[in-house]
Amino acid sequence: MQTFLLKAKLVVVIHGRTMSLQRRLIDRRLLFIDQYGEPTTLTDREFHLGYERREIEICTDQPYLGEIPCVRNVAPDLSCFPAKHSEEALRRRKYIECVTEGQIKLPKKYDLQEKLTEIAVKIGDATVPSVSTFRRWHTKFVGRNVVKLIPKHADKGRTSVISGELEEILQDVIHEVYLQLERHQVSKVVGEYLKRVDERNVTRLPSDQLNKPCGMTVRRYIARLDPYEVDVRRIGKYAAKKKHRVAREMLVVGGILDRWEIDHTLLDVLLVDEETGLVIGRPYITIVLDKYSRMIMGYLIHLAAPNTETILRVIERSIRPKTELLERFPKVQNEWRAHGVPARLVPDNAAEFHADDLIAGFNELGIEIMYPRSRGPEMKGSVERFFRTQNLGLIHNLPGTTFSNTQEKGDYRSEKYACFTLAQLEASVVKWIVDGYHQTPHRSLSKRTPAQVWASEETSRLIKLPVDLDALECILARRSSVKVHHYGIEVCGHGYHSPELAELRMLMAPQEKINVRYRDELGHVWVHDRFRNVFLQVPIKDKRMLGLSRELWKAAEKALQDSGSNSPSFDQVHQCYRDLTQDIAEARRSQKLRKRRAVTRAKIDKDGWRLDGSVKPLIAFSEMDWLDKPSGTANVATSFKVTRRHLSGGLSDE
Repeated sequence: MQTFLLKAKLVVVIHGRTMSLQRRLIDRRLLFIDQYGEPTTLTDREFHLGYERREIEICTDQPYLGEIPCVRNVAPDLSCFPAKHSEEALRRRKYIECVTEGQIKLPKKYDLQEKLTEIAVKIGDATVPSVSTFRRWHTKFVGRNVVKLIPKHADKGRTSVISGELEEILQDVIHEVYLQLERHQVSKVVGEYLKRVDERNVTRLPSDQLNKPCGMTVRRYIARLDPYEVDVRRIGKYAAKKKHRVAREMLVVGGILDRWEIDHTLLDVLLVDEETGLVIGRPYITIVLDKYSRMIMGYLIHLAAPNTETILRVIERSIRPKTELLERFPKVQNEWRAHGVPARLVPDNAAEFHADDLIAGFNELGIEIMYPRSRGPEMKGSVERFFRTQNLGLIHNLPGTTFSNTQEKGDYRSEKYACFTLAQLEASVVKWIVDGYHQTPHRSLSKRTPAQVWASEETSRLIKLPVDLDALECILARRSSVKVHHYGIEVCGHGYHSPELAELRMLMAPQEKINVRYRDELGHVWVHDRFRNVFLQVPIKDKRMLGLSRELWKAAEKALQDSGSNSPSFDQVHQCYRDLTQDIAEARRSQKLRKRRAVTRAKIDKDGWRLDGSVKPLIAFSEMDWLDKPSGTANVATSFKVTRRHLSGGLSDE
């Protein structure tokens, strides 16, 4: 929709007379002048009244209609054209300057011809321009702009052969054949087009035949199509936007802790079990990065797929100081000073980042979650770029790496050379982050290192830390509301009670619910006392449950129910739990691949046995053969079937 403004040079039609707005008079009236110079004055009210009654029309073909874009352009100079064209423009200017010599009028025809001949001899030009040619040059030389004398070779060329009916046929072929997700080649479009032209010519008289263009003409026509519209139809809208994206602006972050970016990735390295020495698979890593300083705020290496518990654990580690963490890695030489509560966090749109418990915890900590648009990894490009730096600087140099693709991998046998355990990998990652990545100059940091940027900004930034780490545990935990009974509370089927909870029950109204915070550990939960506005640590009633995993206990109960026991007793469930633990111990000593994976997850991710409600938490194994090679290594036969139905989560408890 076009718009207009009441500004100078606005062209309107008033009662059939074309007029242009000149200016506003002292009394604020509008002064219009027609093509004959006759003035007309109107007040704002009279103009708007005539505009609404259609008595005043706005000309739609005027150059000053609508909003002028705020783009500043500069006219081209001689360097923007080919050298021979620039030399020709300078040659023409010499003739014009020598002929005019400050005069306005040109000499007569015969005098002009003699003058041009003398100039040609003087400048050593073998080709003398004609009088008509020189006059054409002189007409173009407006404002003494030499660019106007550039030859217009770019305007030359023949008209398109494909037009009219031929173009209609080609457009149909392009939409039906070329602009499809199957991405047919241009040769198929050319063949189909020529075939349809032949079919049209069959029904035509010899004098009315369509001239078939050659294949190159069709290819040139297709090459002139809009690349973005072509890619939208051939590779999809999202891929086309990503291919033709334009980064016009730069994100500016005010300081450290203003913007954190978080993401997961599957590391390109195979790990082995620390007891059996056999391959157990590729681990995940979750990274939290500070956008301003490029410091790594926290990490978490885990074998299970990322989930909400992963996010809660890595955020807690990112907020806390790293002094106690680095005591586990004596080979690390530098400090890891990154800590504090951030202002905002930029995740992706995965399901674990939309969990209610996670959002509630971030709201309490005052952390703003900035969800990017769907399928927009460039919105958190710093952490995405870190993963590539980590792969090139560390992961792809480790034994057992799988590389990023098969071309890079070549004939490298990852399973044969894999020897890193999870503990060794974590030590290497921490060493590389603290002593390597944090101490390397960064291009976006003006050749400073992330550690230097953090140290310089830390003195001027008020870094917030939780007063009580137990309070941080309560905030970054799962939540529920339960009733308080004389025997305590039940959380996920487990009883909890304490004297403090009994006193709290006497103050509560009947049927009132209280807020409970819990994590995967069964040992205790946190109960909110609204009268004192504190959280009470309430231990579990059955002390036999201390140290057990909440999710693994659910798996044991589900196993008994699936076996046919409608109401299993505690002893039965506990016996099933011990049986599962014994199975895990046996599987740890086994040489079966899927058993080793289950064992390692149970051992490392002891609090993360996730249960999918649609499957059974059982482990079924079939027989599998081992073949000895001449080199003494073992190769796993591929004809085996393993079913693991309850291992979908898991986090390392550090």
